[in-house]
Amino acid sequence: MRIVIGMAIAMSSIVAVGIYMVNQDTDTLEETDYYEKGLDYERVYKKKENLVRYQRKVTLNVVRDSLVLSFAEENNKGVVDFIRSSNRSLDQRIHFITSKSVYRLPIKNLKKGVWHIKLDWESQQRSYLQEEQLYLN
Repeated sequence: MRIVIGMAIAMSSIVAVGIYMVNQDTDTLEETDYYEKGLDYERVYKKKENLVRYQRKVTLNVVRDSLVLSFAEENNKGVVDFIRSSNRSLDQRIHFITSKSVYRLPIKNLKKGVWHIKLDWESQQRSYLQEEQLYLN
């Protein structure tokens, strides 16, 4: 009788844990807008390909409380996305237009730690996309 009760308790706890895990909506690997991003994949791929083909990689340097973006050309327009994978509410998007090849972004309000940077810009009728990891200490 004890064996049957022990097995019943074990089976019910396994079922309870399974139900709990299925009901949780915290899968951080799944994007909320994955379908739209899938449709947009070709355009993103073309931008990344332009970055390599035309050798337009941007150099990122942290100087005191600023992030210095050094472009290969002058007259750039685009956006910089600061993405914090540990907390989506800290994400920021900054639009920029520059007439020079160097642009400074203030980053003193960003928390310390690892940031994923997406730099999407246009220069001389070509679009580029660069993704980098940045550690702020």
